[in-house]
Amino acid sequence: MKIKFIILLFLISLPISAQFEVEFNEVNGELTKSDKYKEGFGRYDGYKIPLYAGEGVNFVVYSEKFEPKIVFVSPNGNVYKQSDGNGNIASLITTVPEEGEWVLYVIGDQNSLGKYTFQYAFASSNSLSLPSDSDFCSTLNFIVAHAKAYFLLFENPVDSKQSFVKLNNAKDAFIDDSDASYNAVYLETDNLKEAEQIYKKLSDDIAKCIGNNWTSIVSNWQKVEDYKILSTKYSERVKEKERFIKVMLLDLRGSKQKFLNDFIVQVIINRNL
Repeated sequence: MKIKFIILLFLISLPISAQFEVEFNEVNGELTKSDKYKEGFGRYDGYKIPLYAGEGVNFVVYSEKFEPKIVFVSPNGNVYKQSDGNGNIASLITTVPEEGEWVLYVIGDQNSLGKYTFQYAFASSNSLSLPSDSDFCSTLNFIVAHAKAYFLLFENPVDSKQSFVKLNNAKDAFIDDSDASYNAVYLETDNLKEAEQIYKKLSDDIAKCIGNNWTSIVSNWQKVEDYKILSTKYSERVKEKERFIKVMLLDLRGSKQKFLNDFIVQVIINRNL
């Protein structure tokens, strides 16, 4: 049986007491004729995954060549969860009840051959929900942590009762389906002075929260399509695909599109692809 190891150094090397820990990775795999086939189970690849009790996981498998299934097996060898998939995509979201070496199987039928993409997101037990009385910095750090996994465990929480987390005092918040970014709308107004004040306060508050491990770039008014944007962008200092926080003030007065107000202040959080 071919079993591959997934090494989660980021999560398993840090104490559970760390504020928020979320990890993401992507594997490009392939089912071949050399992979074992088991009657009643299928042709499969297996991935060993060390996990702590209480961690949340989100597995997604996509293939253009076959219809994948997912089976998640506990350290004692019992099937814990499984997903039959939906066409070319299979997904599974759950928490793990015990510490140990779990196994995730990517499965096709007897004739399934071809490449697939396996994405997986993990979150420590204290990163699955946010206390309702959290301050601005804690809420921001929670959202930024989930940007590490492109919000896979944020938009589709393990606990379906968990309410969507909004940055403190935001009027609205949502995940943009076009780029999987987190968007928080703070102000929609016809008063430029008010918009500038909120924009500056948000920029200052975020700078205080994130500290010195991020760089900042301020862009003066720039024309985008038929409107203008003033922005401050914070990017983390990492060699990998960095996360960013962008505070934006939109001036829509010259736009031919119909908007209710002239100015919008919003915050966008995401991770570069």
